[in-house]
Amino acid sequence: MPVAARGREVPKIIDLSAEYLVIDLSAGPDATAYPVSGLPDIPPEGWTEEYKTTKLVLRRIEAGKFIMGEDQKDKSHRVTLTKPFYCGIFDVTQKQYELVTGDKPSYFNNISHYATRPVERVSYNTIRGLTRGAQWPVSSEVDSGSFVGKIRARTGLSFDLPTEAQWEYACRAGTTSKYNNGTDSEDNMKQLGRYWDNGGSNSSESCSTQNGTATVGSYLPNAWGLYDMHGNVWEWCLDRYGTLVYGTDPKGSSSGANRVRRGGSCGNVAVFGTSSHRLDSGPSTEDKYGGFRLVRTLEE
Repeated sequence: MPVAARGREVPKIIDLSAEYLVIDLSAGPDATAYPVSGLPDIPPEGWTEEYKTTKLVLRRIEAGKFIMGEDQKDKSHRVTLTKPFYCGIFDVTQKQYELVTGDKPSYFNNISHYATRPVERVSYNTIRGLTRGAQWPVSSEVDSGSFVGKIRARTGLSFDLPTEAQWEYACRAGTTSKYNNGTDSEDNMKQLGRYWDNGGSNSSESCSTQNGTATVGSYLPNAWGLYDMHGNVWEWCLDRYGTLVYGTDPKGSSSGANRVRRGGSCGNVAVFGTSSHRLDSGPSTEDKYGGFRLVRTLEE
């Protein structure tokens, strides 16, 4: 049975084998529950603005194997993910974050453009919590007042940040190249995401989406339909920063004070946004170049 949210039963999922999951956030931060539904395919009109503001969409990613890290020829770096998972097709946007928490923390907050930009200036601690949420990989629990805690309570589903392995697997979408369109050239990242030499420079707090962060989904998706895995904002992962861990369903290093961020940002040059590049960040870090996307791992 789904868990209760403030005395109410959370709506049940229509179909956990659906290609897409859609969380309806339109009831806002005072909602007792968020309806979750399944979609078999991309809507005929595409991912319109509602899917970047009042609805949050995740795509089903099947289990599989890949080589993790920069050296794609080293078979000792093979990772096996035994469980399918749903992954956000976009980073969580400023409007989605506002509808869940009531807060608007972001630096790039131009009133005409903020809603569909990725939320930033959010720390690992804010997303998961300072107490229970800080225990990964010992525990997957989160603080009830955190962003993930609120999403879990209002949907009855165990959403979270991706592990570092899940993030790279989803980003690569079957590729072994530096960038997930199958190329190693920095010039190709111009098609894939916002970075310093592609609109990220000369940015100010009130800039439009021509500079700073871009509206999510402004660039080409990877083969699995995920957008902005390269550039725009660094994305938090669950794992502690340390030596990469390979094998079956890895949970990262068991020690280390900092956490991993992936994907580069609008404030970095292209090479920081490759599929394998890692950033070492303190869990309380809140900067204008850091955001996140959600996943939901399935137990089948």
